[in-house]
This record gives sequence, C-alpha cells and structure tokens, in this order.
Amino acid sequence: MNRTAATITLVLSLLAGGAHGADLLSVVSDALDHDPALAASRDSARAAAQAVPKARAALLPHVSGGWGRAYNGIVTEDFPTQHYWQSGWTVGLTQPVFDWASWTAYRQADWMVLQGRLQTASAEQNAILAAAQAYFDVLAAAEEVARATDYLHALDAHLALLARAKAAGEATLVDVRDGESSRAQAQLQLLDAQSQARFAQAALERITGHSVDAISTLAPGGVPRLDPPDAQRWITQAQSRGYAVQIGEVALRIARFETEKAQAAGYPNVSLQITHTPAGAAGGYSRPTTTTTGMLAVTIPLYSGGETTAKVDEASALEDKARDELDAAVRDAGANARDGWLRVSAGGTRMAALDQVVQRAQASLEATRIGFGAGSRTSLDVLRATDALYAGRRDLIRARYDVVLAVLKLLGQTAMLDLDEVGRLNTQLFAVRPAGASAER
Repeated sequence: MNRTAATITLVLSLLAGGAHGADLLSVVSDALDHDPALAASRDSARAAAQAVPKARAALLPHVSGGWGRAYNGIVTEDFPTQHYWQSGWTVGLTQPVFDWASWTAYRQADWMVLQGRLQTASAEQNAILAAAQAYFDVLAAAEEVARATDYLHALDAHLALLARAKAAGEATLVDVRDGESSRAQAQLQLLDAQSQARFAQAALERITGHSVDAISTLAPGGVPRLDPPDAQRWITQAQSRGYAVQIGEVALRIARFETEKAQAAGYPNVSLQITHTPAGAAGGYSRPTTTTTGMLAVTIPLYSGGETTAKVDEASALEDKARDELDAAVRDAGANARDGWLRVSAGGTRMAALDQVVQRAQASLEATRIGFGAGSRTSLDVLRATDALYAGRRDLIRARYDVVLAVLKLLGQTAMLDLDEVGRLNTQLFAVRPAGASAER
C-alpha cells in the first residue's frame, strides 16, 4: 500500500467511530430506513390509497338504522284525551342509481392513488441521491486529507533539504522563507481538509442514523458508464419518464376529473330509497303500525345562484394551470437531462486531461528536483512544481466525484435511480473490500 492509500485508510478509520462496515448500497439502504421525509411520503401514499374505497362507497348502498321512544298526548275535542308511550325502530336504504359526480370521483380515485405512489418514488429517489452525496463527500474529503498530507510531507522534505543547503552555503534565507511560506499554506489546506472530513462524516451519520465504520473506496479510475451513450435518448427518457413529468401528467388527469365533477353538479341525481319502520315510531299512531316505503327519487338542480358556474370556471382554470405546469416540467426535464449528460461527458474528458496533467506534473517535479540538486533550478522552481502537482491532484479528486454524482443525478432525472440501480453501481464502482482492508491505488 502506498503512502497516499495508507493515509486515506487512516483518515476513514479515524473519522468513523461505530460498528458498521459500509458500502454505498448499505449506506443508501440505511438512509431509506431512517429518512423522516421519505417515511412521511410513504404515510401520504397509504392515505392516498384510501381514495378508491372512499369513492366506491359513494356508489354502494347506504343503510342506516335508528331506535326511538316517544311520548304521545292526543287532545281531541269531545273525545277523551289519550296519553301513551311508543317505542319503535326504523331501517333505511339508499342506493344511488345515477350520480355522475360520484362516478367521476370513482374514476378519479385510481389516479390519486398513482399520484401518491409516484410522489413516494420521487421522495425515495431524492433520499438515495442525498445518501450518495453524503457518502461520496466522505470519500472525497478523505482523499483531500491524504493529498494535503502528502503535500505537507513533500514541503517538509524540501525544507529539510534547504536547511542542509543553507548550512552548506548553497541556499539563501529567502529560499528558506519561501519554503516556510509554502508549508504554512499547505498546513492550512490540511486543517481545512480535516475539518471538511469531520463535517462530511457527521452528515453521513445523520443521514444513516448511526455511526459508520470504514467505508468502501472507489476502485482505481472507477466512474460510472452511461448506457446508452446517446444524449437524445436520455433527454427523451427524462421528458417521458421523469418523476416530475409523471406527477404532472397525473395531476392534469386529476384536474380534468375535477372539472367533470364540477359540471356534474348541474346534472340530475337518481336514487332508490327504501325505509321500513315497525310500530310507526314518530308516525303519531296510537296502535302498533308498520310502515314500508319505497321510492325512486329524482333530484334536478334548477338554480344555485351561480355557484355551479363558478365552480366549473374554477376547475377549468386549475386544469389549465396543471397543463401549464406539465409543459414546464417537460421542458425542465429535457434541459436538466441535457445538462446532466453534458456534465458526465465533459467530466469524463476533464478527468482524462487532469490525469495527464498530474502525470506530467509529477515528471516535471522530479526533473526540477534533479535540476535543483545540480544547480540549474532554484528552490522557487521546486516549490512551483510541487504546488502544480498537488493542485492537479486536488482538481482530479474533485472532477472524479463530480462525474460520479453527475451520473447519479442523470439517472434520477430519468427515474432510473432505485436500489437495484444502486446495487449495480455499487458493484461497478467499488472494490469489494472495505477501505480498512486494502486500498492500492
């Protein structure tokens, strides 16, 4: 294991204080179990699932019953006054025969259930992205600590060389001061990197709900691959299958049903009503009397003061709003997918270029050190070459994790990011061993 890999391993083990070894898949799984926003969304989906039985109930018979005890006092001129108590019960049944508003609500209910499921799936995807972001932030922070540590060690070695050269009269005080200034900057970079690593670890533990031990590192050069590589296919997928688009399409269908329900307020309603009342309770009879009534009732709205028209206009406006929001969601989905694909594509090219920059900077630093020993290069040349090498390594670290996250976000924009996809990426991106076992780079 080289020094950089050893430092990354040490940083990851020092940051962690729990008892769980973790890879991306396990971290995401823990986050899905712990995320309160996702739990709330699942609760909302369970509530939305009741739309179907509620709407169906409005089309089924309604049966009601009651019992009562009444006192009767009957005063009739030239007849004796009658006083008596009377008990009785009643049963009533109402069966809707034609109620277009209820029938429309029943057709609408399936879409409301689907809306709840889509919102939950979108929330789950957001939770996956948040967990992945936290996970890769920890890895990136660990690599940055390792880079800053290597930078500091390189400057320490150069300062030691300068001290010997100055004692031999081959270096000046200015050379030493320049080296000390560069070392101070490197020390500050290391302190910042260590602080960022602690923040990233805390964020990961907050998302997962527990402490995280040594975590898996990216395999050497590992970045996700896009399949297919064609940008237009990703854009088309986002515009047709992105969760924002799907939710917008369902919202538009629900809004159309709301308009139809508002219009149904002006239609007649037909219902069958049956009541059965033994003993004539509340009927005013002095003797036991059983009354059974069956009626086909037709209710026709004639005038509502303009309320029906206002509700139709309101529902129509909300339907237009849902349509406009869907159009915006489609445009945004296409633009975001195009932007995401470009970030992945450009990021891969940038990574390759930065890898070349680092290799050449390494060769340049080695040559400059040889030249400094031979007297053809100055100490400032060595410091500049050292800074160029470690600045290139810093940019390469950032570029690599930017590409990884860009791929995940692109998968999210096309509604393809789920636990199965995370499992596939986990196999593709990571070494099978945890960081504490081996981390050759």
